[in-house]
Amino acid sequence: MLLNSIFSSNRSIKSQVISFMVIAITLMTIIISFVTNTGVKRQYRELMLKNAFQITEGLAKQVVFSLLSGSEQNAQDAMNQVLGFESVLAARILLKNQEIFLTIGNYPALLKPETAVINQTVIIIEKPHYWLIKTPVKVVPDSTDGDVNEFELDTNAVKEEIIGYAEVIYSKEHLIEAQTQVTILISLVGIFSVILLSIILRLGLLKLFTPLGQLASTMQQAKNSGEHLLAKVAGAKEIRNMASAYNNMMTVLDQQENDLISHRDQLEQEVNIRTKELVEARDTALTASRHKSEFMANMSHELRTPIQSIIGYSELVTEELELEGNFELIEDMDKIGKNSQRLLLLINSLLDLAKIEAGKIEINITEVLLTDMLENIKDTITPLSQTNGNTFTVNANFQIKHLFTDKEKLEQVLLNLLSNACKFTQNGEVSLNIYNDTAQLYFDIKDSGIGLSKEQQAYIFDEFRQVDSSLTRKFSGTGLGLAISKRFIELMNGHISVSSQLNKGSTFTISIPLAKNN
Repeated sequence: MLLNSIFSSNRSIKSQVISFMVIAITLMTIIISFVTNTGVKRQYRELMLKNAFQITEGLAKQVVFSLLSGSEQNAQDAMNQVLGFESVLAARILLKNQEIFLTIGNYPALLKPETAVINQTVIIIEKPHYWLIKTPVKVVPDSTDGDVNEFELDTNAVKEEIIGYAEVIYSKEHLIEAQTQVTILISLVGIFSVILLSIILRLGLLKLFTPLGQLASTMQQAKNSGEHLLAKVAGAKEIRNMASAYNNMMTVLDQQENDLISHRDQLEQEVNIRTKELVEARDTALTASRHKSEFMANMSHELRTPIQSIIGYSELVTEELELEGNFELIEDMDKIGKNSQRLLLLINSLLDLAKIEAGKIEINITEVLLTDMLENIKDTITPLSQTNGNTFTVNANFQIKHLFTDKEKLEQVLLNLLSNACKFTQNGEVSLNIYNDTAQLYFDIKDSGIGLSKEQQAYIFDEFRQVDSSLTRKFSGTGLGLAISKRFIELMNGHISVSSQLNKGSTFTISIPLAKNN
């Protein structure tokens, strides 16, 4: 957790390095202080124990004669001398059988003589404030016995005899004081060292990281202002290299920005020129389109008058021929009439398209009685469907009586779609299904004819496009009927779509909004 806070990405590298180094120095100082304190305390302890052992052994040598003679006076003098040492709290002499021979000083009452036989100076008891040190009192037996020869004396073959024991209670007060002083001294030295090294380290790192901080500050200012500011090249070798690389990058960016500005100005000039040319081309195209639409409208009107005259005269001639019984010429006149009707239909389609493109087409909203409109459509399409051996049915599943829309244009669209269905279907079925929901009235024109491919469905509503536009096409037409139908339906805020499969028929769906219906 501590390392995570030290090496947090929100802190500067300078702060992280200083924190890490201070912690490292502190830990190192604590370890050194602990080791030093432990070693010094051990040395003090060994020195004081050595001094205590010497005092106890000296007492043992001085009381040899007292134990041999049984004189307490001589032992009292030796023990008084021992008690004169500052750290000696008490002392006593024990006989060989561990009985107390003489005691001096404040000897703890709970300390009982140790019954174990010892041959050297040892610590019998160690308490927090003192040691109880015990050493044997030894004498060498008389060496004048004839059984002992000089060779045995020379080889130290004669054993010492233990005649008693000397005990000294040695205080640890000076040891505790010394250890405390050492601990305090080492702690103070460690704290002072940590503070001093931290100050030196901080000053050094500040000097080292100041250029890096200046470089970072320059980069941040460049980011905030968007300007290509140059950094001061100073500090350590690595930092100078970073600053030089950054300055080179800023120089390159400056050059690139100048090049981009130059290219932008050039592109803006070219765009302005091209835009001006496009505006002129657009205006020219609009003018040409307007002139075309006006020409088509004028020509359509000019053509309709003679065509209608031809149709009228052909009907009069047909009536005269019927009266005369000249049926051969009547058939020829029927051909003239049919072709004139086709030509009139083509001219009307061109006129409608011209009006739509010129924006002169108007929608005449009236109240339409649906049943009357369906009867008119049925009367018109039924004979037409029988031409190719088709059956025509109307399925009325709507719950409304009236529809507010442009009756003429809606009938024109329905008749156009139904006539196409009859034309592209042989010995099949053509149906008109009408139904509604709360918002729309729907017309489905369905046939079982040749159908349309996916590619054909994509352009079926385009102007002057036919399913089969080759010179050998089987079905005639101008390619304007569906385009005009789509424009009419959209002008009535409706929608038209097609779904079809080749050789499986087609379904055209028209939806008209019911916003003003009863």
